[in-house]
Amino acid sequence: MQSFYASWLLALGLAAAIALMIGLVKWARRRSKGALTAGALLSLFAPDPTLERTIRLAEEAKQVQMEEDEEGQGKDPQ
Repeated sequence: MQSFYASWLLALGLAAAIALMIGLVKWARRRSKGALTAGALLSLFAPDPTLERTIRLAEEAKQVQMEEDEEGQGKDPQ
């Protein structure tokens, strides 16, 4: 009986989330400033699909910069 209530609650929550998304889309189509603000705030909590790639690129750039700095220190100024 408990699994029935859990599945019912899950389905109700999913339906509420879909209804909320539909409402936000309708609100945004009217070009409301509140909808743009809500979208910006909600995007803060969305996962970044390119996060790992961005971190790797930043680390590689730091490594290249460190290598260039080391090469510059090894040369004698004339």
